[in-house]
Amino acid sequence: MNYASILVVDDDELIVHFFKLILEEIGYDVITAYTGFEAIEKANSKKMDLAILDYKLTDTTGDILAIKLREINDKTGFVFVTGYSEARDKIIKNNLSKHVVLKPIKEEELIEMVDLALHEPEMEM
Repeated sequence: MNYASILVVDDDELIVHFFKLILEEIGYDVITAYTGFEAIEKANSKKMDLAILDYKLTDTTGDILAIKLREINDKTGFVFVTGYSEARDKIIKNNLSKHVVLKPIKEEELIEMVDLALHEPEMEM
């Protein structure tokens, strides 16, 4: 059983629901948010081991949100999910995370990336 807390942040409700179902089924505690503001509120009230962030949100970008979440808890790991290959390159170049997945994402790919992000050391911001 997995006991890590995972924050899923995406403005697409179907993606959030899909990720939540998959991750809860394998034992993770999943908290969801649809905006950066909501994600920060939730991170302030509960420790998150990992945040899965969409790169382009309605009120911010995933890279800015990651920096704010890291200020709340410097132990939070990150997985970025994006439909933009240039965003992937920027995330890696700026040492925000080495865990970046391009949409669309398959169930097995999500599980593998979460497992890697929770068990491998993260890049320093």
